[in-house]
Amino acid sequence: MVGEDHLEFLHAVWTRRPLFTYVFLTLNILVFLLMALAGGSTNEPTLMAFGVKSNAEIARGEWWRFITPIFIHIGMLHLIFNSYALWIVGPQVEKLYGAARFVILYVLTGVAGVCGSYFYHPQSISAGASGAIFGLFGVLLVFGVRYRKSIPPFFKRAVGTGVLPVIVLNLIIGFTIPAIDNSAHIGGLLAGAALAAIVPFQKPGAETPAIFRAVQMVLIAIIVVSFYSVAKHYDGPQPSVRNLGRGLTQILSTGSATEQFIDAINKAQQTFESSADDLESRRTEHLQSLKADTAKSIDQLRKIPSLTSKADQLAGALLRVLQDQYELLQEVERAGTVTFAHSRRLRENVRSYEKIMSEFSQWVETEGRRYGIQMEKGR
Repeated sequence: MVGEDHLEFLHAVWTRRPLFTYVFLTLNILVFLLMALAGGSTNEPTLMAFGVKSNAEIARGEWWRFITPIFIHIGMLHLIFNSYALWIVGPQVEKLYGAARFVILYVLTGVAGVCGSYFYHPQSISAGASGAIFGLFGVLLVFGVRYRKSIPPFFKRAVGTGVLPVIVLNLIIGFTIPAIDNSAHIGGLLAGAALAAIVPFQKPGAETPAIFRAVQMVLIAIIVVSFYSVAKHYDGPQPSVRNLGRGLTQILSTGSATEQFIDAINKAQQTFESSADDLESRRTEHLQSLKADTAKSIDQLRKIPSLTSKADQLAGALLRVLQDQYELLQEVERAGTVTFAHSRRLRENVRSYEKIMSEFSQWVETEGRRYGIQMEKGR
């Protein structure tokens, strides 16, 4: 039989609303959507521009990269797994500790996770809420031990040693899969345990002390300033609705918008130059395959990710040249030979193509190199 004091405890705790759990969940999703617009969360230039942990950039003074990675996820699966974990464990901790202390626990354990990755994986970029989530598990572990004599007996199964199997299983998975940064998990876990040993939970009916509210406000301000710094220093791909579909369907952290952009431009170069060479030599035996290749390149250019306004302009111009070239191939096929009019039109297409590729070369020198783009040798 449950005692009246235990019923009061449960009623007082579980009627608290886990507001900031939902705020952080919403922020994770919002950042993911913005990254999808800017080329996707698996695109390295996008990740760097949005503020993932990168030791080199931190060394150059970008301090906000200790904060912003907590809200960045690499690929849809990463977002789904961490969001589900936060949905499960976040409300438990927030209802026990109250909103102010929850914000303190979540943000500080998240920063501890970033610090763990900073010190133990200095060469790689990283991001994700898993450090903070492991921090919350650490909080529940210590809470259950620290308050084992004052909480309802049946409640103990959800805290204290009851969370150990979940922690151990996830750490084993982290050590098994090389792509998982377990240093962030361990950093968050240890920080959560340490904070729970110091920070008392919010007893039923108790008011939140002013010191916790003050620290909460400071941490929220730091988050806002961090993302303001990201916006102020943003040098990643230009956000575009054209990128949204691909960005939202990136399940795993493989491939990138930049790779798709490079592939589309390279294929367009190869396709145009092959067709131009054949037409200049008056060879017509490969017209069917040249038309098919050109059609594929046109389709790729129509779906090309958006990087910058200049890149979009040049890709659009290249698309129009390929469309003109496709029409020329159709005319030559109908005529059965390359006429003088066809040759004149081909020269116009080649001039347009060479002008565009010259401008692409200039764009690569000024902007493209930061996306890892290099021009292939042309005609």
